[in-house]
Amino acid sequence: MKRIAALAVVGCLGIAIAVINARPIQATAPSGGGATFTYRATVNPYHVDSDDFKAFQKNQEDVVMRQITIAPGGNNGWHFHPGLTFVVVVQGTMSLYEANDPTCTPTRYSAGQGFVELPGDVHISRNEGAEMVIAEVTFLDVPIGGAFRLDAPAPGNCPF
Repeated sequence: MKRIAALAVVGCLGIAIAVINARPIQATAPSGGGATFTYRATVNPYHVDSDDFKAFQKNQEDVVMRQITIAPGGNNGWHFHPGLTFVVVVQGTMSLYEANDPTCTPTRYSAGQGFVELPGDVHISRNEGAEMVIAEVTFLDVPIGGAFRLDAPAPGNCPF
């Protein structure tokens, strides 16, 4: 009987701790940006293996392509992606900040440059220039019908 009472107390404490820690995530909303189009298609499993490139997808997943724009002074909010993401900047200069960089130092990409975002990597892209930023983005390994972008709270390493 004492054992059952002790288990009940421990269970109640566990529930109380879970409720206390279950705070809503305060996502950072994008500002001054948008997407002019989004294309989405389900892709069957594939395996590509060459001397310079390897790609493998075990199950059906979605591929999403979109053009994003960020006005001067705008940003696309802190976020991450479930799969690999390819970004090609076609106009302006994009400043990319990483949540895991304690110095909050941007990497800048100008028109004609591209980069890859790794799955789960929390980041924000900002337009700190005077010209509109336009980028073509391809999201891989997206769950069928699922989100290709997930909002994240500001990590606290940057003043914005």
